[in-house]
Amino acid sequence: MGKFKIFIRVICIVIIFLLLLYFYAKTLIYKTSYIDIIEKNCEGTGIDPYLILSIIKVESGFNTNAVSSKEAKGLMQVKDETYSDVSNMFPNKNEKIDPFDPETNIKIGVAYFNKLINRYNGNYYIAILAYNGGLGNVTSWINKGLISNDLASENAENVPFPETKKYLKKVISTYNIYKFIYNL
Repeated sequence: MGKFKIFIRVICIVIIFLLLLYFYAKTLIYKTSYIDIIEKNCEGTGIDPYLILSIIKVESGFNTNAVSSKEAKGLMQVKDETYSDVSNMFPNKNEKIDPFDPETNIKIGVAYFNKLINRYNGNYYIAILAYNGGLGNVTSWINKGLISNDLASENAENVPFPETKKYLKKVISTYNIYKFIYNL
């Protein structure tokens, strides 16, 4: 009977540990901050909100005031040129856009990401590469045959920018974790 009680205690401790780890991962590491804004902006696009959460986590770590060395700003690290590119989303073209406002940043980031997905015929992997490495670079890589139009994340070894190759892998692995944690 003594060994059985020890076994039960160990099982209980392991279960408690796993539940605490799950709670920690869900609330502190794989947050769902701004999910309501993300879902609203993903509506009708077919983009999984968890993919946008993954991009935000990798891009800024949920820091609304993040600024990159290339002057990308906010949660989704959107550059000023991108704001200009999708400014038609704003009724007043002269409206002052705050790139650090989560709602504005996510609205522009999702619109731009959706534009990339449409540009690359629904291929999320290529859209993720373009989000990080630039539309012109990715189009050039496709034209040169370095990456294919039907790229899957496992086939990203020919991506010329090591940072962009690593970015794709981080976003996809983060996305898979989000799907696992929140679809249990």
